[in-house]
Amino acid sequence: MENETIIMKSGIYIVMKVLKKTKAILFEDIEVGDQLTFSSVLKTAGTNKGKTYASYIQTTNITKNDYTYSSFNQLPKLIAKFELEPL
Repeated sequence: MENETIIMKSGIYIVMKVLKKTKAILFEDIEVGDQLTFSSVLKTAGTNKGKTYASYIQTTNITKNDYTYSSFNQLPKLIAKFELEPL
């Protein structure tokens, strides 16, 4: 298990409805029917001068073969613009 990368990954979600448009990279191109997954590497967050760096989650649009990274705090605001259902 030493030096093994652990990836936490969601199941596949299908976009049922676009509730609000956004200009965010990848999210601006999401359409009804697209399939998305969310994943993150399990690792210790870095720090600098007592402040913790943000953790990032990869959003992958399987349908369009594209991905982007959003912070743990940004992502809920972005996905709230869509109605998603597990596949």
